[in-house]
Amino acid sequence: MERVYRTDLKMPCYFLAVAEELHFGRAAARLNMSQPPLCVCMEGIEDQLGTQLFIRHSRSVVLTHAGKILMEESRRLLVNANNVLARIEEIGRGEAGRIELGVVGTAMWGRMRPVMRRFLRENPNVDVLFREKMPAMQMALLERRELDAGIWRMATEPPTGFTSLRLHESAFLVAMPEEHHLSSFSTVPLEALRDEYFVTMPPVYTDWDFLQRVCQQVGFSLAIVHEVNEPQTVLVLVTVRGNIGRRTSNYAQMNWPGVIFRPLKQRIPADLYIVYETQQVTPAMVKLLAALTQ
Repeated sequence: MERVYRTDLKMPCYFLAVAEELHFGRAAARLNMSQPPLCVCMEGIEDQLGTQLFIRHSRSVVLTHAGKILMEESRRLLVNANNVLARIEEIGRGEAGRIELGVVGTAMWGRMRPVMRRFLRENPNVDVLFREKMPAMQMALLERRELDAGIWRMATEPPTGFTSLRLHESAFLVAMPEEHHLSSFSTVPLEALRDEYFVTMPPVYTDWDFLQRVCQQVGFSLAIVHEVNEPQTVLVLVTVRGNIGRRTSNYAQMNWPGVIFRPLKQRIPADLYIVYETQQVTPAMVKLLAALTQ
């Protein structure tokens, strides 16, 4: 069984004063205390360790080999303790720390990317760990306090104790081959999608169910002919199969050969939200929220 020693930071401070001064009187004056309690303290350390640290003479003190080693380690211990306390102060000011951030894949494709780059550049001692998860999994991790915040699309009513903030607006676009007959539209009416065939991701990975409900409100359901697991594959199959896909406006900022994007006449929001537990916001998280919502 590992032995547990009774100690606190005063003990290495007291020992170090005696070890450096090699005189109990001068060490006591340096520590602003009387000499007898300091002598008792040093004897207590030696008794606890079962090791002689000092060779005491009538007018001076000499360190034993064990005392010299303890002096070196005491200096290292106090430097490390000071560094730890300084880092805790930095964490308290939001200048250091770690943020575990859940994200959906498309979150980093738009305006969030330059904001995060600037935040990380301005806060080099804050580690941001990105965990790509779907909204339902992010919410589960948030409730287990395994994430500091989650970022996903579409408004949500978070559980009691959580806050949801909209970071910025976005909308769903229609992705189609350049030669598609709907490419002549500057904005595509929702009804024009009635007879089209779609490539999409499985509902568990998207908010496709939401889009289906929107279409059903005007009297039709979207026809899905192929499901894939990656958003990039959706756009590849749009060019290969000649079908239609739907993507958020982030994708239109990138060059996808053979694919054009058109907004819907009836705007369907794909806004980006951040969700976090109100009472668990760290100082670093406060700074990140300010950067993301400014």
